[in-house]
Amino acid sequence: MKTAAKTITHTDCGTAKQRLLSVKGDPFLFADWERVVFLHYAVPSHLLQPEVLKPFELELHRGEACVSLVALTMRHLRPCRFGSAAWLLRPVARQRFLNVRTYVRCGNEPGALFLWGWLSRPFGLPLPAGMFDLPYAFASMDYEHHYEMGKLEGTVTAGSHRFAYGAAIEPQLPFQPCPSGSLAEFAMERCSGFFCRGLEPRVFRAWHPPWLQTPIEIKIEDDSLLTSKFSWFKEARLAAATFAPGFQGVSIGRPHRLAADGRNLTQRKVLSAFYEMP
Repeated sequence: MKTAAKTITHTDCGTAKQRLLSVKGDPFLFADWERVVFLHYAVPSHLLQPEVLKPFELELHRGEACVSLVALTMRHLRPCRFGSAAWLLRPVARQRFLNVRTYVRCGNEPGALFLWGWLSRPFGLPLPAGMFDLPYAFASMDYEHHYEMGKLEGTVTAGSHRFAYGAAIEPQLPFQPCPSGSLAEFAMERCSGFFCRGLEPRVFRAWHPPWLQTPIEIKIEDDSLLTSKFSWFKEARLAAATFAPGFQGVSIGRPHRLAADGRNLTQRKVLSAFYEMP
C-alpha cells in the first residue's frame, strides 16, 4: 500500500523524540555523524513496492517513491550511561557507511526503511559479510568530504563494482534547514529506522536537531555497485542531492522487534544496534 507523505513539522519531531525516550534503556549510545552526502532518487513506486514488506507502507513524495543513498562517517561512539554494554563500542574510532533506504510508515510512525548498506571494516579486520544476519556487506570506502576546500568525493568498492561520485561546493555557503515540503525534508527528517532481519521487521530510533544542509550538484561516475544489487536502480532518476556537516552527540536507541501489527517487541542486541546505524 502506498501513502502520500505529509510535511514534517516540529510537532512530528517532538513526537519522534518522545518515542525514543519512552522505551526503557533508550537511548543507549551517543555518536557523532560527520560530513554527510545525501543523494535522493525518484523510483517508480511499482518497482519499489516488492521491497516493502508488512507492516510497512511505502510513502510517496509528489506521487513518486524515493530512494536515498547516504554516505556518512560515524565517530566517537560512547555509552549514554555508566555500565552500558555500549562501552564495548568505544574502541571503534571511525566507521563509514553507504546506506540505501526508502521511506515508509509503520502505523502512525514515519521512518526510513533500510534496504541495504555497505560499511568499512572495523579495525581493518577481514570480517565476513552477513555475520550478524543484517542487510549489509563490507566494502572498501574512501570519502573525501572536504567542504571547507570546496571538494566532495567518494568511492565505495566491493569486488568488481563501484559507486563513485564527485561534487563542487561553495566553502562559505551557509547551511540552512530543509525547505518545507521539499524532497530533502521528506527524506532527511526521519528519526525512526526500520529494517527486516529475514522476514522479521525491526525498528531503531535516533534523535538529533533538524538537519542543516545545502543543495549540491553532484556527478555520478560509476553506479555499478547499485545496479548490480538492485535491478530497479537502472530506472532510478537522481532528483536532488544535499550535503550536511552533521551533528555531535546523536542519541541512538537499541533495535526492537516489531509484531505483525507494528507493535514493539523489545530486544537487546549491542552489535546489531551499531551496524544498523544510521
